[in-house]
Amino acid sequence: MSFSTSGSIPADPKLEARRRLTDAIVTYLQVCTDLAAATERATATSGSIDTAARRKAYQTLTELGDQVRLAQRRLVTVSRQVRRIMPAVDIEDVAKKLDKRDTPESAAVLVKAALAG
Repeated sequence: MSFSTSGSIPADPKLEARRRLTDAIVTYLQVCTDLAAATERATATSGSIDTAARRKAYQTLTELGDQVRLAQRRLVTVSRQVRRIMPAVDIEDVAKKLDKRDTPESAAVLVKAALAG
């Protein structure tokens, strides 16, 4: 696992670890937001007689669900990787600052579970 950026000047490992963690959390939050919006659209479309629109809504939900699962896995992996560089409490603080939700799907809960496991 390399934390250096391109070029000949090595990056600060803690700064690079925080950047990777932040990127994983932001990506996870974005796909969760996209999935929530698609769910609303699919709900509105479900009463439609247009089968093509319903099929497209379902396909979008399936694809976004897959993206959420991939983002979750990436967040768990990155959390464990940066644990080698950052204290667990700092990692959890980053997640809590970026995701203020208090749900089982929040980034903070995923990070905490990844670090405990």
